[in-house]
Amino acid sequence: MTTQLVPPRSGLRLDAAQQEVHDAVLAGGNHVVLGPPGSGKTTTAVEVFLDWCRANDPDRAVLLVPSRRAAALIGEEVSARLGRTTSRTLVRTPASLAFTILRLAAQRAGRPAPTLLTGPDQDQILGDLIEGHLSGEGARVGWPDAITPQMQRLRAFRDELRDLLMRAAEAGLDGPSLEEWGHRHDRPEWVAAGRVLAEYTDVTVLGELTPDRGARYDASTILDQAVQVLARAGDPLGDLEFVVHDDYQDATLATARLLGELDGTGARVAAFAEPDVAVQSFRGAVPALVHTATRPVGSGEGALGARTHLLATRHRHGGELAGFVHRLSLPLPPIAVPARRRPPVGPPGDAGDGADAADAVDAADGAEAGATAGVERAGGAVELRVLGSPAQEHAYIARRLREAHLLEGVPWSRLAVIVRGHQQLVPVRRQLRLAGIPLQTQAPDRPLREEAAVLPFLLALEVVTREEPSLTGPEAIGLLTSVIGGVDPVGLRRLRRELRAAGAADSADLLAAALADPDLLAGLPPTVRAAPAAMAAMLAAGRAAHAGGLGTEMVLWRMWQALDLADTWQERALAGGAGADRADADLDAMVALFTAAEQFTDRTAGAGPSAFLHHLAGQDFPADTLAARATQGRTVAVHTAASAAGGEWEVVIVAGVQDEVWPDLRIRDTVLGAAHLADIASQRHGPETATADVDRWRLARRQVRDDELRTFVSACSRARSRLLLTCVLDTDTRPSGFLDALLPAGDAPPITRVEPPLDLRGLVGRLRAAARPAGGAVGAPTGVPSARARAAGGLLRDLARAQVREADPSRWPGLVPWSSDLPLVVTGEPDAHVTVSPSAIETAVTCPLRWFLTAAGGQARSSNAQNVGDLVHDIAADLPRAAESELLAELERRWPELGLPETALARRERARAEVMMHKLAGYVASHGYEVETERAFEVRLPTEPATVLRGRVDRIEHRADGPHIVDLKTGKVVVPADEVPHHPQLGAYQLAVDAGAFDADRPAAGASLVYVGSTHKSASVREQGPLADAVDPGWAREMVEGVAETMAGGEFTARVNDTCRSCPVRRSCPVQDAGARLGRPGTTEEA
Repeated sequence: MTTQLVPPRSGLRLDAAQQEVHDAVLAGGNHVVLGPPGSGKTTTAVEVFLDWCRANDPDRAVLLVPSRRAAALIGEEVSARLGRTTSRTLVRTPASLAFTILRLAAQRAGRPAPTLLTGPDQDQILGDLIEGHLSGEGARVGWPDAITPQMQRLRAFRDELRDLLMRAAEAGLDGPSLEEWGHRHDRPEWVAAGRVLAEYTDVTVLGELTPDRGARYDASTILDQAVQVLARAGDPLGDLEFVVHDDYQDATLATARLLGELDGTGARVAAFAEPDVAVQSFRGAVPALVHTATRPVGSGEGALGARTHLLATRHRHGGELAGFVHRLSLPLPPIAVPARRRPPVGPPGDAGDGADAADAVDAADGAEAGATAGVERAGGAVELRVLGSPAQEHAYIARRLREAHLLEGVPWSRLAVIVRGHQQLVPVRRQLRLAGIPLQTQAPDRPLREEAAVLPFLLALEVVTREEPSLTGPEAIGLLTSVIGGVDPVGLRRLRRELRAAGAADSADLLAAALADPDLLAGLPPTVRAAPAAMAAMLAAGRAAHAGGLGTEMVLWRMWQALDLADTWQERALAGGAGADRADADLDAMVALFTAAEQFTDRTAGAGPSAFLHHLAGQDFPADTLAARATQGRTVAVHTAASAAGGEWEVVIVAGVQDEVWPDLRIRDTVLGAAHLADIASQRHGPETATADVDRWRLARRQVRDDELRTFVSACSRARSRLLLTCVLDTDTRPSGFLDALLPAGDAPPITRVEPPLDLRGLVGRLRAAARPAGGAVGAPTGVPSARARAAGGLLRDLARAQVREADPSRWPGLVPWSSDLPLVVTGEPDAHVTVSPSAIETAVTCPLRWFLTAAGGQARSSNAQNVGDLVHDIAADLPRAAESELLAELERRWPELGLPETALARRERARAEVMMHKLAGYVASHGYEVETERAFEVRLPTEPATVLRGRVDRIEHRADGPHIVDLKTGKVVVPADEVPHHPQLGAYQLAVDAGAFDADRPAAGASLVYVGSTHKSASVREQGPLADAVDPGWAREMVEGVAETMAGGEFTARVNDTCRSCPVRRSCPVQDAGARLGRPGTTEEA
């Protein structure tokens, strides 16, 4: 199925087998129609359904499909071609049909309409029940001892419990039945879960007791509840007569029971399926239900006594591609009719006859600029490419997509990349975005409250709607460091220092006051003021809206308007590149937030913002809906194997086909045994039944491999004309065993060389290489250019005149002339001076180029470890004489400032910070001097030009022999003792004191490095004696003056040294392979 609408088709020709199926289904009875991928099952299903509706009342028919995406696409096709108005939706998912049955049953009984519990709603109810059990309220559940109270509070436990309850509902089990299964199969956790299920059912049914609110159903039970309604009261739809289910291989047990009950009410059922491409087994799908449907009515759940038909001709693809898909499916256990596994048969005539229903939308893609009317697909093709690294794989995929679009005229919307799962999806999307490939947007995969763009708005909503709308320090920092604030930890530290300089005892609390009163921000520098001013404006708008009596939705809207972010985020989303996905996600999240606020207000009239915040706070899943989803055109589809099911594209790239990734043979079971329960339930429909634990695990492992192979077959069968499979072969990864049929026997597969990107940047690179005279650098005057070089040069000039930036020689590295050969500081100019920071001296001495590039902005963003170190420095400055308990309490209060997620890494960093607090407290206790912290200084040394030594010291200890400088270090590496006497930073600090810093009336009495982050049990101290006591008392001044001369110059030497491996500017360094420049050698030295 593709993604755009076209004018309705008429007179579609079916092949002989399809016509036979068409006539048999319309003649009466129940039917199962099987066929390989691309044999026209969906086409036949749609034609049968349309012809029945044309001859009968369409409101008495329904076409079922497994996913909302398929329902939207086929629904548009059916509506356009039927040309009639209907009172009901004709194409639905089983859950949508079940909800309609429940709604009409309630209406017929005079009860309020039911509501659908979303995943987050269900999770919140389960969380409340668990907390009640742990506090002694509600039913006595009796979990096994291995499932501790701590485990029960975890979101992961609720995930598993939801999964188990869903599998139970699909099997038709209520609470007591699940308890009984637990006793029968020796699973005490099922006994406890059965009691939870019974209580959960009671809680949700309580909604029926209010006069204005109907029953509440969740996605896991909605089908089973509909089955019960049909069993008790018949069909509330009004004698549903005709049901067609496409892709029945992805049906669940509950869906099978629903069809069985509909059959019992008199409806005829036709199921179209191919068990070899089932992709929803991880969600409870049972491919063997296809065979169950052919058993006599009454012989089991889902037994319909259906007549079996076979469509053998493959219309989507033929030749090599069809043969490859056929060979892949051969190891799978046969289900239903083994004869359907015979070798593929191609169409006798036009390859387009009878292709899947989505063929109807292909022609619309021709409206894209430069698109051809169609792409030749006779015979098909399968191609395997092995790349040397994941980065090369992604670059190769991007190039092949551009080749198909630009050189072969395939519209973007007829290209797709398919990976196994979400873990592989994210890096592929990121790299394709960077390469400028237009991609479809993707649905959220986290709760709304965890979206980065939503978090600060929920915090702001809570603040402005309080009875006392005061802001705490941590809340102010949370807003500033959010997506909408944009302040990183370094900027936050600068802001805190500005506030401390203004005399604040606690800069966090003053910051909170400043956000509440914008007038307090007036004295801040403009670059520091921008973010807090924006946050203050947002909060002011929210307070005004709430004070004016506006509801939750409008308070949020006024705050959004105050920030004026819509245009900025939209521009980022449309610009492509690395930030486009993030901007897309942020905009989608804001739309979802306003939608959630609107829906909550509609469902709970009179509830205020606090109720809405509580509602979202309990949700741990992305919200779901039964609504149809819009399609997307003119973009490349990037799918998982499951989300691609039912679709087809002209060219498909199946990426990341790695061993241990595809197939992933880990057993899909959990602590609560949801997979075991599903296995027991589905074994009534399968060919084998496990008789012992060993058999169960053996069978489970084989079923996992079969499921993995089905998803791979499904992914490969989505291609119409060409299939490209990519994988990586390096020291850590190797190709999947699924590719054995395509790999050369006994030999390592050849590594594919990745050509330059097929975009303007890649074109300019190739033209520049072609324009290079023999033996010369690009653009060099030497050498005689060939005709090819002259032609390439002419094309480059044409591109430059067309405003292609990459083609402008003035931007080419290696040819760009020096912008200036003057030194940074020119002697003789008024107030000419060089500013030297003690913390930068060591870098400038070791490698002047590294100092220059990092000073110019080449420093990477702070790591978690650096941010923790900054926090430790701030706490040490604010509490210079505190005991350990005070330091730990302050760490607890300010830890949220870092914004670290709840991960194992964050917990390790927190533990490391607590150890540093312990060591700091020990140092402070043993050095009971009068202390000053975070003192800034600036002294001027008489050089030409003048040297300004400027910086800030962590601590000044006023000892008996004079001021002693202390520099706190939070890193793990301790400077060797023999390097301390001439340590550059300590020497510069002492020189500053001797030159008059801090209004000291005596020379420095020494300086120390205090390591609180090392692996030693206590703080490691490295002490430098007074400069006057050194063998060469003038060494520090000579060092500073030499560094100042280097910093004032016009050339900066790159020196190879021991720190090159961790240098943040390696890619700009001429002595490194990654940074080597064209046309001009770098100045280098060996350190």
